Amino acid sequence: MSTWVLLSVAAQFLSAISVLIDKHIVVRARAIGEPLSYAYFTIIFSAAVGVYAVFGYVSMPDRTLVMLSLLNGALFFSALYNLYSALKLARASDVAPAVGGISAVVTIILSALLIEHDVQGLVLPAFLLASGTAVISHFHFTRLALLHTVVGGVSFGASIFVAKMVFEHTDFLNGFFWMRTLAVVVALAFLVIPSFRHRIFRSVKQSTHGGWLLVATNKGIAGASSIMFSIAVSLGSVAVVNALNGLQFVFLFLFSILFARYMPRVTSDVAHGGWHTGLGVSLIAIGFAFLALSPL
Repeated sequence: MSTWVLLSVAAQFLSAISVLIDKHIVVRARAIGEPLSYAYFTIIFSAAVGVYAVFGYVSMPDRTLVMLSLLNGALFFSALYNLYSALKLARASDVAPAVGGISAVVTIILSALLIEHDVQGLVLPAFLLASGTAVISHFHFTRLALLHTVVGGVSFGASIFVAKMVFEHTDFLNGFFWMRTLAVVVALAFLVIPSFRHRIFRSVKQSTHGGWLLVATNKGIAGASSIMFSIAVSLGSVAVVNALNGLQFVFLFLFSILFARYMPRVTSDVAHGGWHTGLGVSLIAIGFAFLALSPL
């Protein structure tokens, strides 16, 4: 099995752990978990992951790299804000798979149209993985929750596609560093808007030291997942790598069984049973089997 597939699997395992903590934060740690504030600080913390790049060779970005990195940062911020907003309004077990499925479909479409050979020979496993991810959701949404879910999914899919374009334009180290760095510029731009600035700083004043420690730990886990995911995107098919997000929900389902006794509120809201889950997990497993057997 290809290295980029194994990295994708490891990234989704860590991402599943991060989702459990995310759900706890946006529901229980209400100050720092306010969607706009949490999206802002997620961007800031994630930038720290790119600091490692200063120990290597990082060149000054050209105009194309700057524009692509800023676009990636804007789309990523939109994705995070809409995801956390949806998590406030609906069950994580409905929101997360729907966002993942929409994101995967968007990436498959963009890759098929704009990147030659990216999904050639891998359309079937990519489709099975994406559809399996979406099926897990029961789609119990209010109109506002549905809007945030759709916009979040489209934004995630587009941001991952743009990341692939960055890695096509420059080497991994340079691309990863500048995407992380310029994402901070996007986040800081929101401080110019008085109402946004007030909401963000209010969350800082109201949050506890324990809440901040939990956020920092979680973003460390998410950062490790992000590095693995980004390397996989740079090496392999971006459509398939993003479609492998479905494995995250397989891991979440397993966590809900293993840790239900210790974290009943969180695990019951993140993953639940039923025919939706069974069908979705089955489609993801079949898609992964096809991918494992494909000549990559």
